Amino acid sequence: SEGNDHHEAVRIPHAKGSKGESDVLVWSGTWSHNYYGHDLPAIRCEAIVNMSPSSLANLLVDSSRVKEYNKMSIGRDDILVLHEDDKWVTKICVAKTKPPMIGKILVLKNLLHMEELPGGGDTVGYVIVSRAVAHAQEEDAEGAAATVVEDPSKVVHSEMLMGLNVIRAVEGEKDRCVLINLNHLRSPMIPI
Repeated sequence: SEGNDHHEAVRIPHAKGSKGESDVLVWSGTWSHNYYGHDLPAIRCEAIVNMSPSSLANLLVDSSRVKEYNKMSIGRDDILVLHEDDKWVTKICVAKTKPPMIGKILVLKNLLHMEELPGGGDTVGYVIVSRAVAHAQEEDAEGAAATVVEDPSKVVHSEMLMGLNVIRAVEGEKDRCVLINLNHLRSPMIPI
């Protein structure tokens, strides 16, 4: 129905194979409130991805596949899976990344949740949200944070204030989707 575009596939401005198809749009900004994290920038990106919405959603939530899209990753471990099926996933993860020229490992402990948008995953899309569940330096019950690396001085603990991935199906093209990503991160590695 008209005006109900959140429950339908989206049209895209660039045809498959056209010059603009590979563009990645990037925005940054700050918040107008005075709550926690207001002083930190948020980064929003949008791009067309040549994958079905379900394939991209599964790639992003499968911790064993993180290195396929993040070349700086040294792994992501699921420390608690609360629910997992084709329509939604909820879990706590510890991600470890080693950015070049830093010499330290960035650690994030997040609650990650993925679910289909109303109308169905490959018909409309998915949403994936993540949020820090505790400061990364706090050791979980199994000690995963403490065993990330042998030398704790080489670890930088960071906090995902908000991570959001909206994956929208493309009208008439089952093998393409639009990915909208928003990250709001607190890290000593990011200058303010």
